[in-house]
Amino acid sequence: MAFPSIFIIFVIFVVLFQYHLRKNMRQENINREQFWNNEEKSLSTRRKEFNDDDYIKPNLSKLSFPTVPSLNPGQTLHYKQVKNRLQELSSMDLMNFSNLTNTELRIRFGTANQTVITQNEANYNNFLKSLADYGHLMIEFEEINEAIVAFEECIRLGSDYSDHFLTLAQLYLQKKQRYKLTDLIEKAESLDSLNRSIILKKLASF
Repeated sequence: MAFPSIFIIFVIFVVLFQYHLRKNMRQENINREQFWNNEEKSLSTRRKEFNDDDYIKPNLSKLSFPTVPSLNPGQTLHYKQVKNRLQELSSMDLMNFSNLTNTELRIRFGTANQTVITQNEANYNNFLKSLADYGHLMIEFEEINEAIVAFEECIRLGSDYSDHFLTLAQLYLQKKQRYKLTDLIEKAESLDSLNRSIILKKLASF
């Protein structure tokens, strides 16, 4: 009696396996068709104007660019270069669409805007890097409050670099401001980024 039971179970398993296999294949075909439809649509989308909200707007007014005594000539030159680069980048057009695919960007803004978007996203990432460089320089100069302002601005502008979050967390602890970690973690939780889980895991160790 055991043999027929095993055979029936085997048949049911095969039937269910084939059903799910066909279902997955149909879904893959639907996804593939949708992908190529979107690609075709994106390539034929006319150029659209950017809205004001599409731009990232840095605010350097909170930075004091303090006069740091006792710097050697090399440090003074480096400080000047970092400051000038930061101010130069802040005047450029900055965009961050890291949560959208190229196809989605073309559908939203048109194929003709893709080069502009690529350049503006490069400006954005270069600005974040320069702002973080300034923050680290302020740490080196023991200007901790200024460094905090710099990294807080990085986070406000949507940075998903783990260094920016972790450095700011360390500065909060250094200034005995542990209560600010809660807000920092909430900002990390709101990220739409592959780095989100990594950042949250590292912040949890503080």
